[in-house]
Formats: sequence, C-alpha cells, structure tokens
Amino acid sequence: MTRTSSSGTQTAAGRRTLSTGRVVFLVISAAAPMAAMVGNIPLAIVHGNGAGLPAAYLIASLMLLCFSVGYAALSRRVVNTGAFYTYIARALGKPAGVGSAYVAVSSYAAITIGLVGGFGYFTRLVLLDSGIDLPWYVYSAIAIAVVAALGYRSADLSAKVLGALMVAEFGILIVFDLLVAGDKGGAALPSASFSGSEVTSGSLGIAMMFAFLSFAGFESAALYGEETKEPAHTVPKATYIAVASIGVFYVLTSWIVVGAAGADRAVALAGEQQGNFVFELIRQYGGVALYDLAAVLLCTSMLAGLLALHNASSRYLFALGREGVLPRRLGHYHPHHFSPHVASLVVTALSAVAALGAAAAGGDPYRVFVPAFMGVGTLGIIALQAAASLAVVVFFAKRDDRDLWRCVIAPAIGFLGLTGAFVMATVNYPTLTGSTNTVVNTVPVVLPVLAAVGVVLALVLRRRRPATYAALAQSKVRARRRTTTTQPKVTYTRRYCLVGAGPSGLVMARAMIAEGVPFDWFERHTDVGGVWDLDNPGSPMYESAHFISSKYTSGFLGFPMPDEYPDYPSWEQIRDYIRSFARTYGLYDHVTLGVSVDRAEPLPGDRWQVTLSTGETHIYDGLIAAPGVTWHPNRPSLPGADSYTGDLRHSVTFRDGIELRGKRVLIVGAGNSGVDIACDAARHADQAFFSVRRGYRYVPKHIFGLPTDAVLSGDVDPPKGVSLPSDPTQLVDALVGDLTRLGLPAPDHDLLTSHPIMNTQVLHHLAHGDLIAKPDITRLTPTGAVFTDGSEEPLDVILTATGYQYLLPFLDPELLTWKQGHPQLYLNVFSRELDSLYVLGFIELAGAAYTRFDEMAQMVLLDIRARETGVHRAELVALKRDDRPDLRGGVSYIDSPRHANYVHVDSYVAYLAELRDRFVWADFDAQSYEPLRRPDTSMTKAGASA
Repeated sequence: MTRTSSSGTQTAAGRRTLSTGRVVFLVISAAAPMAAMVGNIPLAIVHGNGAGLPAAYLIASLMLLCFSVGYAALSRRVVNTGAFYTYIARALGKPAGVGSAYVAVSSYAAITIGLVGGFGYFTRLVLLDSGIDLPWYVYSAIAIAVVAALGYRSADLSAKVLGALMVAEFGILIVFDLLVAGDKGGAALPSASFSGSEVTSGSLGIAMMFAFLSFAGFESAALYGEETKEPAHTVPKATYIAVASIGVFYVLTSWIVVGAAGADRAVALAGEQQGNFVFELIRQYGGVALYDLAAVLLCTSMLAGLLALHNASSRYLFALGREGVLPRRLGHYHPHHFSPHVASLVVTALSAVAALGAAAAGGDPYRVFVPAFMGVGTLGIIALQAAASLAVVVFFAKRDDRDLWRCVIAPAIGFLGLTGAFVMATVNYPTLTGSTNTVVNTVPVVLPVLAAVGVVLALVLRRRRPATYAALAQSKVRARRRTTTTQPKVTYTRRYCLVGAGPSGLVMARAMIAEGVPFDWFERHTDVGGVWDLDNPGSPMYESAHFISSKYTSGFLGFPMPDEYPDYPSWEQIRDYIRSFARTYGLYDHVTLGVSVDRAEPLPGDRWQVTLSTGETHIYDGLIAAPGVTWHPNRPSLPGADSYTGDLRHSVTFRDGIELRGKRVLIVGAGNSGVDIACDAARHADQAFFSVRRGYRYVPKHIFGLPTDAVLSGDVDPPKGVSLPSDPTQLVDALVGDLTRLGLPAPDHDLLTSHPIMNTQVLHHLAHGDLIAKPDITRLTPTGAVFTDGSEEPLDVILTATGYQYLLPFLDPELLTWKQGHPQLYLNVFSRELDSLYVLGFIELAGAAYTRFDEMAQMVLLDIRARETGVHRAELVALKRDDRPDLRGGVSYIDSPRHANYVHVDSYVAYLAELRDRFVWADFDAQSYEPLRRPDTSMTKAGASA
C-alpha cells in the first residue's frame, strides 16, 4: 500500500512517519543528558569512586553497547510496539513476557512521575534567582500540561520539540567542555581518572549504579518500531547512534568536570556544593551568562526527558491494551494524530495524581518524591535490560543465523553486567534514592510483586481466555532476505504435476518457476481463472457476483489490483485481473489448457502415476493439487423433496436474477452467495423468501465510506475524527442494529467466530418487504414448503445455497483422513499420509486468500527443496506426521462442517512464517518475482492470446 490511494484514501503507511534521526532524538532525550550530568555526577563522585567516575561511565557504556548489539540483532528479526515485553515473551515465554510488561510499564511510568517532581523542584530553584517564588508543584503542573498536549498529538511532533531541546543541552555542555579544555589544556582530562587507584577508590559499584541511571531510557528505540518506515534498519541504527553518542558524551563530560574541579579536590567540592557542583563549575569557566543558560536548559532537559519517557510509557500501555492484558481502550490510536492518545491520557493522569498527593502531603520533592519514583523505575529498567539480554541469547540459541559476537557474546556480557548492576542497585538502593525513609527504600518490593501478577494473569488467560492469550506478544519475525547466500540456488531433478489453474494454481506455478522447480501443469478448462470464469462448466459464478474482500486487502503478491477498479470488483474484473496476472508472469507458457487429470495414484518411493483426459500416463515425483473448493455442490436432503413439483436446485446452477421473474422464490442458506442471490430474488421475483436455520452477523462492505475489511485490518486508515472500537462485534452490531425486527434469528456467535457475511443489502430488502425471512424448513409439499414456525408458502423455485464439498476427484478418498467433509492436512497444505502430496487452496479463513496462497506455496517449495537436498528433510517429515499446532488462535469457531478446519489468520500466518524462518527459507517478496514479469502485458488483452 502507498500512503494515499488513487481515491485519496490514507493507508496505514501514513502512520509511519518517524525517521532514524527523529527516533534518535526521542531516545537520547529520554536519557536527559543535561539532567543526568548535573544531577548524577555530584552524587556519583561523593558516594562512588571519586575522580575515577569517568571510568565507571566508560564501563557502563561498554556494557550497554554490548546490550545494544544483542538488542539490535533481535530487533532486526522481531518488530512490535512492546519492545522488552515482546522480546522477552518470544524467547522466554508469554508468562515471563507479561510479567516483564507489567514491570516495564510501571518502571517507565515511575521515572516519568519522578521527573515531574524533579522538574518542579529544579525550576523553582532556577527562578528563585529571579525573585520568583512559587511552590514546586505549580511548575510540575505546567510540565504535566505541556507533556500531555504533545504526547496526545503524536510522537512526530514530540520528536521535533525533543530534537531542539536536545541540541541545546548538548551544545551548552560542549561549550563548557571546550572552555575548560581551553583554560586548562591537558589537565582538563586528568590521567588519574583512569588509574587503578582512582578507579577502585571508594565504591565503584555505586558509581556504576549512577552511571546506569544516567542511561535510563536509551533502549526505547524499539518502542517506535511500528511508527518507522523501515524498522529493521531504523531501530538498530538509532540504538547504536544513541548509546554511542550518550556514552562518549558522558565519559568526556564527567572527565572534564573532574579536570575542572581538580582530581584531588573533586570529592570535597562535590560534597560541599551538591546539586550546584556542576553549575558552579559552569559559572567559573563560562561566566554568569553561560550559568544562566545552563540553569534554564537543566529545566528543559528534564522536560525533554519527561516527554520522551511519557511517550515510552504510553506506548507500553498501548501495546498491553491492544493485546488485552490491560483494558483494550488503551490500545486505540487517535483518529487524527494516530498517537496512542488514551494511553497518553492515563500516564498524564497518573503523573497528576502522584504530584497532587505529594503536594497535599507536604513531602520534600527532592528527598522523597523524586528518589522514590526515579529509584524504583531505574531498578526496574536495569532488570528488564538484563532479561532482554538473556532473551537475545535464548532466541538465537538454535538459529542458523546466529552470529557469535552479536547474538551470544555481546548479549551475554550485557546480561552479566546488567545483572551485576541490578544487584548493586538493590544493595545500595538507599544511596540511589538519597533517602533514609523506610517506605521509600522498600518500594523495590513492588517490582517482583508486579512481575508475579503479570505471570499469574498470563496463566489465567491461557486457561480462561485462550484467544486473548494466543494474541499476546504477537510480533513479526522478519522474513530472511532472498540472496545467493541466504538461499543458494538448487538444481532440481524431481518433476512435479500441478493440477488446476485457478488463483491458487497460478500462485503455485509462479513460485515454482521462480524457484526453478520442473513441473507439468494441467487445467481442464480452455483458459485460466477457475471459478471466476462464468463460461467454465460447473462454475458457481453468477452475473451479480462481486469480490467479498476489497481490492485493498486482496490481490496477488507484487501485483495489486488496478487503481481504477472499484472497492469490490465484479466477477468479470476479477477474471480479467487473474488472466492479466497469468500473462504478466508468463504463466500461459507453462500450462496445458483443455486437459484434465482424471486419476492420480501413489507409487512406491513417493512417486505418482497421473492419467490425463487424453489417455496419456505420466510418472511424477510429487503431486500438487489446486482444484478449488466450490465445484462440487453440497445438496441437502429436504423431507418431501421427492413430492415437490417445482424447480428445486442448488445455487451452482444460478446465473442471473432474470431467471426468477414472475416466480415465488425461496433461497435456502445465508452464506455470501446465498445472500447475494436472495438480493437478486428480491429485485426480480414476484415474491422472495429467505430461509436460515440460525443467526448470522451481516457485515456492511463499507464503514464511514471505506471498505470494511481494509479499515478493520489497518490497511486503510479511518477518516479523521473516527475512532474505532477494539471489538469489531460491537462495531458491526452498532451499525446493523437488531436483526430480529427483520424476522431473522439473533446472532449466536461473535463476529469473528464464523465466516463473515459481507452483505447488508439483504437487510435493505428485508426492511422493504421485498424479501421475507423464514426459519428452517420442516418439509416440502408438492407446491411449496412448510417452515418450523408452522407457516407455509407456495413456491415455484427453491434454490439451496448450501455450500460445496471439498473433493479431490482424481484421488481415491481412502488415501486421506477426512473430518466433516474436509481432508485433514498438515497446515492445510501437506498430506499426513502421503509425503509427496500437496494441496493448495483448501483453507477457510476470515480474510483475503491470494496472499495466503503465496505463503502456502512457499511452504510447498520449502518441502520440495528439502526433498531435493536432504537438508531438514527428517524434521519436516516428522512435523507432517506429528505436529498439531493451534491454528485457531484460541478462537472457538462455530460447530459446522465449513468451520471444521477454519484458521485464525494471524495465527496461521505467524506459524507459517515461524516454520519458514526455522527451516532457513528466504521468502519470496514482490521483488523476487520481478525477473518473471513481462512488460508488454495489459488488462485488455485476451488471456491465451498473449
């Protein structure tokens, strides 16, 4: 999708606005360099290792660089707004992930709240010099209001503000550094700071603790992954730039501060001047003007850090709300700004309540309020960083793309260093907070309690709400890039037989051509297109048929539907689109049209004997069946059918509403074709009736003037001013209203637990009396039907829109295991009984299928490659035999034959992606098929003439 469609519709790409530079601004601002230097250096010198403090910053920088190496390596493979939460859940399990999420959101929120108090305290001190004496909480209130406005609007606007503030605070300290260096020369960087005696003097552990505190927030780059155009590159790059920049800056500035004070006098001066230590040095070397500017920038630095951490907290709440771990309302984007505005408001409210409580209690903001929140937040983030480092090692432990340095050594060093920092911070927590208050210093107990609550909640969800649990920590494993290194070329010697040239067969053929797999391909009709060709004998197509998924969500990979197509194309347009796809990629050159496969029989050695309609027999190394699923009508057995004298037939025979003129017509069944034909009957028949056995949900094809599936899937943004509820059932019910008033049964299922009926025109005809709802049929009479409510209607035509059977007519059905009329295939693709039999298209899901066909085709190719090379062969054979994953995402679909093998789209896509990644398959993307594309194709050319 482009950002804006041809009709001006804004797609989801419009939300991806953050560049690498802006993410760096957000990340560095979260660490608040000015506040970190002014606030932490004096305490670290006094309570830590004195003049050896620069070495502590260097060690912390190196440890965090090691953490960043692993963190960036993982972010290249996984993307999700949840960052720590997602990474820990993926590697260490969902319960651990939810526990870490509770710790993370609490830690970021605690530091945010602490900075609210710190801003008020230091702003009051700065303004006292100007004779302005207002309570600290007045300034804190102003900060809350500013941050609330910026955080509510968008991260992009926040990045602009943070960038300006960050440049200014860096600039003032760099000027100070240069002034000291100019005044003292080489003495500005005393070698004593890195001597063994100074580095180990005092408490290196406490110095390290303050150094880690100064970096708090730098890891937040991954939180913005879903708001960047290329997260696989942006997040790692931003992380490296941020930690390297902050580390170099901290080491040099702390070193120069020690040099400016004098290595032998630094401890005494810092102890005497405390918070004014750095400021007094700035006044000494830069004069009053620089001092005043630095004082102002301290306040803006704290405001910048507050804003950045507010955004980080909001995004954690957003991620947890979106996944149902916290109220789903938190997972809403703002309709105008596409920011996590609800979560932002919650963080604002927490900050306001905490500040108000501290003000009402009369507590000292510097000695109680700030250290209590900042201390526990820092401790929590150090623990999360350590857990994330461990997650990197575990995630890459069994992966072939594991790099020894990036995926093992560096994150292991990070884990050990951060664990040590956590232990030191815990032991020295009173020093970290600067408080002797017992309540303040027992606050860290909250962290393990919150983690335990998260773990227990996850376990409860797993048992009571499996669908919610299955959706937790969902993330995308980025596909491996297809290069000669990741996917070395294989010379295939085995030949395969492909049956069918409908959409799934075309997708399979294109993938086989791109991979270089030899195959013969047969289609019984005289052209490609499958059911979308009205002239194809046995096609269920009818003149009024349209696609039930929109052009925004449909289409073949790398071959979108034309811009001039309507939202829901007609069958003719889909037919022409499919044939254009075949021409574009040269598929007509590979298919044998007008020849069917009459019989396929397995042979020893996983081979197949295939008999064609021409009488020819061929031997193949594998059989790929793509026959389609709507060719064999499921004809119901209706009591009294033998006595009925009217026209009783399946909807597969229906072509045009004109057939129904002057007749009384009953449509049986409320599938998508059933409701379409019911609408045709309402327009053309003398009287039309619509019989359904149970309640269905009828989904409008458009909401707010946009295609429903595109809006709900996020492919198209809703109009500005519209905020969608997180529950699609709630949305549809609000739009459609009470169906019982139209004579229909009330829905007996949630929206996404049944195949969606994308039609509300039927409700229009019911409301106008052109169509009359009827319950199930009790029996047929010679002239009509009797219904379960006792009513009886004379009928000329009864059309049963009762679905289709899944059949492979060229195979002996005894070769497969069947359940409710469906073959039991591994991943809806692989035969469990016959290792070289593949089936494409035998799948039911709530969404567009063509992209899924491509993913299924790549699974077939993955197995074909394993058969050819032997690599991963035994493991794949074992999976096909024994693996039974939950592809329903914990959803309890309604009990019906159609839903026997129904899959949850996200769960299915994720599991297939995991397997392709596991077996080192580099996915085909749109660019992979470009070498096959022919430039002279056109939607107006006849199919086979190309």
